[in-house]
Amino acid sequence: MNEIIAHVKQSRRWAVRDIPTRDLFLSNYGRIPQKIRVTPASNEKTTVVVFHVKSLLHRIYNNDDITNEFSIVRRHLHPCSKKYYAYEQLLLLPNIGGILISLNECSWVTNYTNNSKKTIQPDYIPDRHFLVVNEIIIFYLPEHETFVEKLSHELTHDDTLSLVKPKTAMLRLIGKSQSRDSQRPASFYLMGRIHIKKPYIHDLTISYGGKAFLNVHHKIVAWLNKKDTSGLVLLHGAPGSGKTHYVRYLLHCITEVEERRLIYVPGDMVENLTSPALIPLLINNHNSLLIIEDAEGSLSRSRTSSQSVANLLNLSDGLLSDGIQVQILATFNSPLVSLDAALLRPGRLVAQYCFPSTLNIENARCLADSIGVSKLDQITEPLPLANIYAMRDENV
Repeated sequence: MNEIIAHVKQSRRWAVRDIPTRDLFLSNYGRIPQKIRVTPASNEKTTVVVFHVKSLLHRIYNNDDITNEFSIVRRHLHPCSKKYYAYEQLLLLPNIGGILISLNECSWVTNYTNNSKKTIQPDYIPDRHFLVVNEIIIFYLPEHETFVEKLSHELTHDDTLSLVKPKTAMLRLIGKSQSRDSQRPASFYLMGRIHIKKPYIHDLTISYGGKAFLNVHHKIVAWLNKKDTSGLVLLHGAPGSGKTHYVRYLLHCITEVEERRLIYVPGDMVENLTSPALIPLLINNHNSLLIIEDAEGSLSRSRTSSQSVANLLNLSDGLLSDGIQVQILATFNSPLVSLDAALLRPGRLVAQYCFPSTLNIENARCLADSIGVSKLDQITEPLPLANIYAMRDENV
């Protein structure tokens, strides 16, 4: 291989940016190579998926037909660790003459998550940096086509080799500005940008109560992806049953989530939703989704003031809903019967679901296994969803 590199150095100026893989192949094997690009598979069109370099190399060299040997490595300085890393690698497979594997433009990323239940540890732990590559290119002679196609298929569909860039939904908050002039009403505005990452949920039916929940989920997703519509969805259950976790997941089921206005409404502001000062903000944010968390304090039938309930009725199915057309998603811990009955009227209420307080032992163990909990035998009784995720955090 050293003779080949020396030959290429003499025949080609090294002002090029990348390793001249094609020239090296031609000099070594005397034939023009075929090539195939290999990228990790993605289940969602908008999701960015990349190979984790260390996992990829380990997988390639675990193949019984391949001998571990790095051919050429170009290095760049990683500014955080102050160490050099392999920016480009050209892998020679000496026991299979006629194959070169190129990993070009390796780079560092952060905030990426696992594409499977296998946990990939960061390459630079302090800042959780991963060394990744978008694709690999395999150069090969035609007689190795069957082997290369098999290898590329395995690498593409092995999700333990890849990391996912989470889609982020941007949540805005409603702010209130009180004028110094006591005679002038307060004004409202949108503030803040809270990025909500999509959590990993292995199986909705296991986490949230079986096929009955799946039917409700599909109904809610279809509603969220309809434009120029209004309505109300109520999610309720005991604390720790997974309502907030599911809402995070649900937001990413919106097809155009990055363009959608997602507005968080504090419970104490529900009474102001149809005030003259706030209506212009809602009109300017047509087709928004209003999210009200822990809403029982505003929607309970035991409240002395019914203004909060009246506001939701008007926005979800009243005259205002025709002009503003906002969707409302509310969560609460109390039983459904504690809410004002008017909120449950068909036509206004799109869907409601009561999250189970605990998962049975079988489902609890299945969920724990899917998120990387190792000691499944510790689960000997039904557990709340939050407790199972806490077991995962203890393992990290």
